Amino acid sequence: MTRLLITGATGLLGHVASLDWRHGFKVHALVHRRPLAIPEVIAVEGDLMDPASLEQAWAQARPDVVVHAAALASIEACEAEPVLAQQINVEATKRVATLCAERDAILLHISTDAVFDGRNGPYVEKDPTGPRSVYARTKLDAERVCLATHPGALVVRTNFFGWSSSGRRSIAEFFYNSLVADQQVAGFTDVEFTPLYHRDLLAILQEAIQRRLQGIYHVGSADRMTKYSFGRAVAKTFGLDENLVRPQTLDKLDQSGLRSPRLSLDSTKLADALGSVLPTVDVGLRRMRADLDSGYTAALGRN
Repeated sequence: MTRLLITGATGLLGHVASLDWRHGFKVHALVHRRPLAIPEVIAVEGDLMDPASLEQAWAQARPDVVVHAAALASIEACEAEPVLAQQINVEATKRVATLCAERDAILLHISTDAVFDGRNGPYVEKDPTGPRSVYARTKLDAERVCLATHPGALVVRTNFFGWSSSGRRSIAEFFYNSLVADQQVAGFTDVEFTPLYHRDLLAILQEAIQRRLQGIYHVGSADRMTKYSFGRAVAKTFGLDENLVRPQTLDKLDQSGLRSPRLSLDSTKLADALGSVLPTVDVGLRRMRADLDSGYTAALGRN
């Protein structure tokens, strides 16, 4: 069975990848400060910031494929600690890419739609980038160092939502939690995106790995919507009050201009490569509802 190493295995995407891919791969989950206990998944202690520790983890996992999902993803945390953001998002990526290149391992690097300035979406892979925050700049630098170090790597720019172990890590959970509590919640009318349900994203990424895709690919939903529309779609899917989602504009919150407003991605290149149509947001939300009803969240460690 193909040996897989997932970095960022206790994060939103890494955790679900460890759970969903354990039957298709021999999964090794790289953990550092937070434990991870998933049946049939081997937790490997390692620190991406420590070359010796990473080498030791690699020796234990001996991966054929590495999914590098670890990142400092909070815009606010990156602004507060730019040196740490550089170390985690860029230097650790170079370390992982170097090991993959030296030992002939397939590398999938998870990037972000935030590398664009958000003025002219939907974006294709060849469009000029324009990061507006430390987070976005370090993620763009990570893409570049990844491909410079391991030219055969697959770099995926994406945006995703879904259930997490804490119940508080994704935008869908943010809307869901507020609406279940009958609380009003703001949704931006001037922020567009193309988010995928994380389990749909993982199914696509598994196929992309199997087909040995290389280079930069955009992986987003087949349709785009505002975050206000997304919030109302969450309400409708879960049978909650759509009127609790109130319209708001980004400039009311983000006067610093760190967030890009229109970050929709054009995923035609990927759809053509896979010969398939990517899921819509509504398809993803319906699957999210089905996973709640079937008890999938319990497998994530939630009560």
